[in-house]
Amino acid sequence: MDDIIKPSQVLIEWDAPERVFKTKPREFYRRTGVIIIFFAILLLIIKEFLIIGVLGIVFFVVYVFHTVPPKVVHHKITTNGLDYASEHLYKWAELESFYIEKKDDTDFLIINTKNPIPGRILLLLDAKTNHSKLAEIINDYISIIEKPEITMMEKFMNQVSKKINF
Repeated sequence: MDDIIKPSQVLIEWDAPERVFKTKPREFYRRTGVIIIFFAILLLIIKEFLIIGVLGIVFFVVYVFHTVPPKVVHHKITTNGLDYASEHLYKWAELESFYIEKKDDTDFLIINTKNPIPGRILLLLDAKTNHSKLAEIINDYISIIEKPEITMMEKFMNQVSKKINF
């Protein structure tokens, strides 16, 4: 009976980019390219062709994420759940808790799921979205985390991103 989705009412909706977009100067790609070529030569000497390919793919993905702007998607909070980018409806029964966080001048709505996959849903918020109203609406369905716990993996990734400056 839980799988039946009743007609939903939109409680709040907003448009936002699907991911954070930061452009990098040409010097960043030159430096990164020189480092990758250096490691590729070392790996070529020890005949690790697969790792050379992985390095090339990682460089290409970083380049694409920093040069191709993200598309703008439409998110909705409804009485049935979270309509993520108008592509997937996460029902309230699948969601566990949420919090709103600001990182590098970007506001995120972070929702934890009960299932390990995806585990956590990150949505960018636009400047027009009223954060307190959004939190109040979602808190009627799932609990808010006042002070989110930072996992060891998040601490590690924060340290790496500060050093590498991605």
